[in-house]
Amino acid sequence: MPNSGTPARQQQAATSVDRFFEVSLLLMLGTAVVTLASTGKLDFVSVALVVAALAARLWGYVSARDLRLPSRVVNRLAILYIPFFLLDFLVLSAGAGSLESMLAATVHMVLFATVAKVFSASTHRDYAYLAILSLLMILASAVLTIRTTFLFFFVFYALFAIATLISYEIKQSLENSRRSGPDPQPILPAERTRLERALGKTAACLGLGIIAAAALLFFVIPRYRSGYLTALGTQTENITGFSEIVNLGDLSRIMHSNAVVFRVLPQGNPRAYIGTKWRGLALDSFDGRHWYNDNTRQTAVPPVSYGMFNVPREAGAEYRPEKTLRYKVLLSPISSDVTFVAASARRVSGRVRLLTLDETDSLHAPQHILTPVQYEVVSQVGLPSPALLRGTPQDYSRSISLLYLRLPPRLDPRIRELAEKVTASAGNNYDRAMEIQIYLRDNFGYTLEPQKINPSDPIGSFLFTTRKGYCEYFASAMVIMLRTIGIPARLVNGFQTGTYNRYGKDFVVRARDAHSWVEVYFPRYGWIPFDPTPPDPHPVIASELDDYIDTLSLFWNEWIVNYDFSHQMHLATQAEAQSHRLQGEVSHQFDHLRARLAHLALLFEKSLVAHKFLLLLFLAGIAGGLVIGGNDWDLQHLRFLWAYNFARSGRPLTLQEATFSYHRFLHILEGKGFRKRPSETPAEFAIRLNRSPFALRAREFTRLYNAARYGGEQPSLALLRRMVQEISELPAKTHGSA
Repeated sequence: MPNSGTPARQQQAATSVDRFFEVSLLLMLGTAVVTLASTGKLDFVSVALVVAALAARLWGYVSARDLRLPSRVVNRLAILYIPFFLLDFLVLSAGAGSLESMLAATVHMVLFATVAKVFSASTHRDYAYLAILSLLMILASAVLTIRTTFLFFFVFYALFAIATLISYEIKQSLENSRRSGPDPQPILPAERTRLERALGKTAACLGLGIIAAAALLFFVIPRYRSGYLTALGTQTENITGFSEIVNLGDLSRIMHSNAVVFRVLPQGNPRAYIGTKWRGLALDSFDGRHWYNDNTRQTAVPPVSYGMFNVPREAGAEYRPEKTLRYKVLLSPISSDVTFVAASARRVSGRVRLLTLDETDSLHAPQHILTPVQYEVVSQVGLPSPALLRGTPQDYSRSISLLYLRLPPRLDPRIRELAEKVTASAGNNYDRAMEIQIYLRDNFGYTLEPQKINPSDPIGSFLFTTRKGYCEYFASAMVIMLRTIGIPARLVNGFQTGTYNRYGKDFVVRARDAHSWVEVYFPRYGWIPFDPTPPDPHPVIASELDDYIDTLSLFWNEWIVNYDFSHQMHLATQAEAQSHRLQGEVSHQFDHLRARLAHLALLFEKSLVAHKFLLLLFLAGIAGGLVIGGNDWDLQHLRFLWAYNFARSGRPLTLQEATFSYHRFLHILEGKGFRKRPSETPAEFAIRLNRSPFALRAREFTRLYNAARYGGEQPSLALLRRMVQEISELPAKTHGSA
């Protein structure tokens, strides 16, 4: 017999369990690496190195090539990596903070250890190290990302990990049995395939069960939010146009992006939100190229309770009609402290510890820059009618006139002439604003790539040369045109309504929905919005697949990333309400069933009373049958009587039917004066009937009966029935003693 070191013996040792274990371990490592790479926090070199190493190891396994490195080489590489780790922490992975740098350097070290162990693993301890390294990569991924892709990859990691653990346990047991007993026989290919399939099914079932149990525990165990390591997992959207100084044209940088900036979950009918604009930041001053706020002072809004703020009403809000919108905003991490709301916000509540209000009635949450946040808002969006706005006076306070009628020092004089020409037929400021809005919408084109815009005079070149642009140019042109004819106005940057997702029941607001519009001041009523931008001739329409993906992302952010004790209370409240509703429904159905059964019982009782004579006959028939049959009546006897009297087929006789047939035979002979003694056998009784007229038929019947009971034969029931009938028809001339 060859020893354990020969190639033939090694090939025999590579059983299907060994193969299943190695493949599962390699897939578990590969899934962990892909999960870590999906966070977007790894550099390309690290990802490429690890993927290439795993691919090479897989190729070596498939091609039966030994690519393992000697242990001395691995030890030297590990020693050399110690100074490299310090260099990586201090220089290569240096980030915004020491914690982030340490995490990045540690991840690189884990990747290096993984590559080293993949090419040197040969013992059970090495396999355990690889499993631990894969777990460390999954934990790092959980810290570095909050994306839904993590859940997708984690499910596969869990399945491969369970397959690895199951096959490792079987592998270890087989190795112990080899050392304590004779060598096992080689496994046939068909048996190997069946075994691998069985292991795969077992791992899949266990994995799915564990994932389901983990999901249940996730929602049940008390959860509290913590600020540690939270910022490391954020995917920040760097949005422009929402800072103290905005260059004309900045907004176009984010309008090409499909990234989700925030989601709005409306309460009530979603149709009431159509056309709503999510106000971000208002800007009051323009120097010809930049919009900015002359006064950047912000006032803290005092909270009425923890996380709840009543926003002061802006001037003129008390004269507007009431139209309330209630909604929740799920804001993604952005590079701005602006709080997006539907003007005018009256109440803001949620995970907001500090809320401020600037001079343009814009809301800010300074502590939530670069972090996700959710908050609930109550807004009053009612606007006065055009008739009321037409009747407002045209005298403005000094503070309004000084700030919102200010023009750039160098302004093309043709802008004032154009504004006066467009509004020549209007008799009030509302109609003048409407005339300018209609003029810009009807005579200019929409494009995100305006050509021939002069950087030194963007408004003049837009109005008189290019005549094409996007919302920022339209809104800026309208503000300047209004100011030239003495109407206070300002620019507002925010977002359009967004796309309604009918599956997630929310409005998805993306970076491409960024928008600029105009607010015009009317004494008594305050700032009224106007939008001079024509619609986009090529709008992006979300597909059904986009709605499904957005719904999954919404669920992930709302019930996984932001899942805390308040969500648990909400979930428990809903579960209790559903339980009470279910109990009420079951009780209602039970009461309905009980009433139905009572009604049927009443109908049955009435039917019995109406047909009591037939019922009496039926009961009398049953009683008579019982009297006639005596104690011998049972279910088997009834079945025999039915078959004996009505069956016409020649089916074989059963043992029970043979016994019943013989009893009927004895009953007929007893009526003719021949009674079988208890001590006689059937054969002896047949011999005693030799001198009777039916001796031949009695002997034949007895032979068939004995053959059916003791000889294993199966004569037909019809044959025995015919013989009994013939015996009953013969007269009894002479007979022996009874």
